[in-house]
Amino acid sequence: MANSNAALKVVEEPTSFDDLIGSAVTTKEPVKKSKKSAEIHEVPAEVQKAIDNVLEGKKEKKLAESKIKKNEPIVIDHGQKIREENDFMKSVKMGNDDSNVNMVTANKYSFKEGDVPEIKKIIGDGADEMLILNKDVKLKSEVFQNPELQQKFIKMVGHAFPEFFETVISHHVSDDFDEKIFKLSKEKREDLMLYMKQSKPSLR
Repeated sequence: MANSNAALKVVEEPTSFDDLIGSAVTTKEPVKKSKKSAEIHEVPAEVQKAIDNVLEGKKEKKLAESKIKKNEPIVIDHGQKIREENDFMKSVKMGNDDSNVNMVTANKYSFKEGDVPEIKKIIGDGADEMLILNKDVKLKSEVFQNPELQQKFIKMVGHAFPEFFETVISHHVSDDFDEKIFKLSKEKREDLMLYMKQSKPSLR
């Protein structure tokens, strides 16, 4: 009888960390899961024409957006130069009588909180009036899940809670709300729409 050990493959111990890592290298790409194609519903001729017009319009929109994206920075840059050369201007109208645009600036600025001291130093006098400090106090979310913290909070604040805090409540629909409402009758769905407006569907 042949020695069964002779059929076993000899596996050498890796001599280094790189050898160990290299032993697991593979060139096989992961299998991509194919997306399930949605069923295409046949539509009347006038609806199909509308679909064609929507798709054609989207192509034209992309071309238009590309043209705007390419040329807009040139116009804005020149508008900013005009603003720098004059006193404060909320808007700058540029072009000629037949073709012109109005560049309107917005009083919105983004900045890092860590840079506020340096910004105030640059502004100098009146910095506190120009950069308004907002304090939005929030109760840690874990308090709502921890009865012990809730009791501790109650003992500390007591009935004075309304003097220092305000509670703003709101609702949002569940992830499957649009699916679940179809379990209701048509009449109830119509009643819902008197109070709830669903976002406009997108056509891609």
